[in-house]
Amino acid sequence: MLFGVGCKPAEKKPISDNKTVRTTKVKYARGFIIEHYDYYTKVTVRNPWDTTQTLETYILVPRTNKMYKKLPAGQVVKVPVKRVGLCTSIFAGQYALLGTLDKVVAVSEPQYFDIPEIQARIKNNTIIDLGITATLNTEKVLTSKLDILVISPFELSVNDRFASNGICVVKDASYMENSPLGRTEWIKFEAAFLNKSDKADSLFAAVEKRYISRCKLIPKTAKRPTVFDDKKFGNSWYIAGAKSYIGQFYKDAGARYIFDDLNISGSVSLSFEKVYQRAVNADFWLFNYNNVQSDMTLDELKRDYELYAKFAAYKNKKVYAVNSRKTPYYEKGALEPDVVLSDMIAIFHPELMPDYKPQYYNQLP
Repeated sequence: MLFGVGCKPAEKKPISDNKTVRTTKVKYARGFIIEHYDYYTKVTVRNPWDTTQTLETYILVPRTNKMYKKLPAGQVVKVPVKRVGLCTSIFAGQYALLGTLDKVVAVSEPQYFDIPEIQARIKNNTIIDLGITATLNTEKVLTSKLDILVISPFELSVNDRFASNGICVVKDASYMENSPLGRTEWIKFEAAFLNKSDKADSLFAAVEKRYISRCKLIPKTAKRPTVFDDKKFGNSWYIAGAKSYIGQFYKDAGARYIFDDLNISGSVSLSFEKVYQRAVNADFWLFNYNNVQSDMTLDELKRDYELYAKFAAYKNKKVYAVNSRKTPYYEKGALEPDVVLSDMIAIFHPELMPDYKPQYYNQLP
């Protein structure tokens, strides 16, 4: 009885009496296509590791209509969805902007969700805790009676097992986009499952306009300081590729990313020594961290790993970081890239924004 509560495969019969009405305009995102037909909407997610292949296909059928018999291959979802599970806080930010947080009935790792409404419902047990994202509690997922479970896909995703159990796993690959606006544009993808496409289009258009206006602040002749990103985790330092949205952020903000020859959209694991060799003389160092107690200082950073102090950016006090525990960076940052870009421009070119107060990044004292 627990299985089959989400979506099910459609009949693989050819369509002969249906036609495309329109395609959702997608300007920056490369990872999805939304095609609207007479009786349903087809949402295609490209494989971010091989964009010539399809990762998933979803067939969205209006909840108020009778099930149309001739549907293409894909996972059928009745829309708008009513019960949703989220496996990362950025998705909660999308649902908040679209005014649909009431649809969220389950989340994984709830301690990382900062939206007050979500936290309040977690405390009164009206939102189910699904456990750790990488190893979701199968029983709780199945008993949550979800229409969809939204995840960030990885090449080898353990959460693919839920599809075989009748749970519709919706794969939002926005983190693999190669531009900040491309990442933000995935709000149109989520909106398709909620019948909120018009609102998503309007929200994105406003963000796009603000982002482009910020880009225009950087003169073509501006000197571009060098920057590197993140810090080591265990024995590895995960470096974002030059074709990632992080790499594009630095370019748009008027900086030169020290790994601008790393032509990938994802990230790669390097040793500290390899990062140090490349970044030792970089002008700026930016990263994110999570600390509920207090904001990090340079001394604390050095105590974390003594060799950090050998970077020129550390010596010159040009280290800037986001404390994601105190700012809703993961829930809002991806949805307001114009604000993140403004922070970066103010860091790299303070003369261009002399009165600006950063919203996310703070200089480590």
